[in-house]
Amino acid sequence: MSGINVTIDAPTGKYVKQALELIAREFQDYLNSLQPEEIKCLAERLTPTNIKPKYSQAEINFAAKLGADQISDEEHSKLELAALTRNFKWRQELLKSSLTAPQVADLLNTTRQTPHDRLKKNSLIAVQDNGVWKFPTWQFDPEGPDGVTAGLPDVLKALNVPALSKISWLTKPNSALNGLTPIEALKFGQIDDVIAAARTVGVL
Repeated sequence: MSGINVTIDAPTGKYVKQALELIAREFQDYLNSLQPEEIKCLAERLTPTNIKPKYSQAEINFAAKLGADQISDEEHSKLELAALTRNFKWRQELLKSSLTAPQVADLLNTTRQTPHDRLKKNSLIAVQDNGVWKFPTWQFDPEGPDGVTAGLPDVLKALNVPALSKISWLTKPNSALNGLTPIEALKFGQIDDVIAAARTVGVL
């Protein structure tokens, strides 16, 4: 998916504009993990005529602030910190069951360089965390080719989104796969279906 274009008509306060642009950037990874039909569904659900959302007091207060001329520096900093905190929690959740490169090498009985080489070739997926590459455990299968879930390398190559968004998409139930996560569908042998679904990610 290409970057989000944010058009701001009102209010025009400098801090309001910065806050909305920050929200757009932080929301990009989440949107990248959605399929077109999911994005359409999300848009419909967010239409005021379709739903009556229950907002927390904090959300109500923030919405009210967006109607003011500007948000204070202190409020802007709190908003930025809250967005970063949510993203880091999301990141930690995605990587909570992972192996380091040396652990992967031991698991697959390869050299210590092999996991890095396979990462570059898109036959494994990992994210660097505090200077250490983290390889989610769900991608490994002792019965799969080279110890990896069959079809995963082709799916990784078909996904044109950042690594964290790939991990999120692979582990989230998908309506196009009858509610299975893509990694579950791969393990059931639905390789072509998962690849087809992967090619739609980020495409509107």
